[in-house]
Amino acid sequence: MRDDGKKTSENTNGKSFKGFSPIPRAASVLLLLIALWLGIFFASVPLRTEKEKDFWQRERATALISSPDIIPFLLGFETVFAHFLWIRTVLYTGENIIGGNDGKWLREMIEAINTLHPQFYPPYEFAAVMLPKITGDWEGARMILERGTAHVRGTQERFMFFYLGWIYYSQFNDYTRAAALFARASQFPGAPPHWAQFSATALAQAGRAEQGIMFLIDMFETSKDPQIRRVLHEKIKSLYEENRGRLSFELPHNFLETEL
Repeated sequence: MRDDGKKTSENTNGKSFKGFSPIPRAASVLLLLIALWLGIFFASVPLRTEKEKDFWQRERATALISSPDIIPFLLGFETVFAHFLWIRTVLYTGENIIGGNDGKWLREMIEAINTLHPQFYPPYEFAAVMLPKITGDWEGARMILERGTAHVRGTQERFMFFYLGWIYYSQFNDYTRAAALFARASQFPGAPPHWAQFSATALAQAGRAEQGIMFLIDMFETSKDPQIRRVLHEKIKSLYEENRGRLSFELPHNFLETEL
C-alpha cells in the first residue's frame, strides 16, 4: 500500500500522468493557426461593399484588421502577421493597381499593418510615396505618417519627418509646419544638407526668411563636414540676397565673397 501511495504521489506531482502524452508539435501549430484565422474571421471586415459573385476571386486581400480588438486573437504573433499582410499588400498592388484598379483600399491595408506593428517602417514609406501616387489620398498619407513618428526609431526616423514635411509643403501649403519638420529631419546623423535648405525655403515662403537664414547659419557654424558647409553657405547667400531689404541684419562682406 505504501508503495502504491508513493507511486500515486509521483504520478500526480510529476510532469505527466500515466497514459498521458504531450500534444505533438505539429498539432499545436495546427491549433494555433486555426485560432489565428478564427480570430481574423470574427474581428475583421471586408474592405469593399460591392457584392458581385466574383468579388473574392478578384480581390483576395479584402478582409483586414479594422481595430486593435484583433490583437488578442493573434496570440503574440502580431509582428509575424504584420509582415504577412505587408507581403500581401505589395502583391495586391502589383496584381491589381497596375492592372487598372483604383487602389482606394490601400490606406486600410497600411493602417492594418500599422495597428499590428507600429514600428515597422516600410509601410510608412509606401504610404508617403505610393499611396498618394496611386490614390491621390494625401490626407491619408499625412495621417499615417503623423501617427508613425511616435513609433519609428533608428536610421529611418529622419525619413518620417522629411516625408511628412514634404506633404505639408507641397500639398497643404503649410510652410511653417513643413519648415519645422524639415528642420527636425535635417538634424539627424546622415541627413543630407538640402533638407536644411528645404526648411529655410519653407520659412521664407511663410514670410519668415530671417528665421530661415539664422537656422542655416547655425547649422553652418556647427557642421564640420566641408560638403555640408559648402551647400549651406550657398543657400545662406542665396536667401540673403533675395530678402536683403527685409532683414534686420547684414551678413559680413567676407562671408558673402568667400567661396568654399
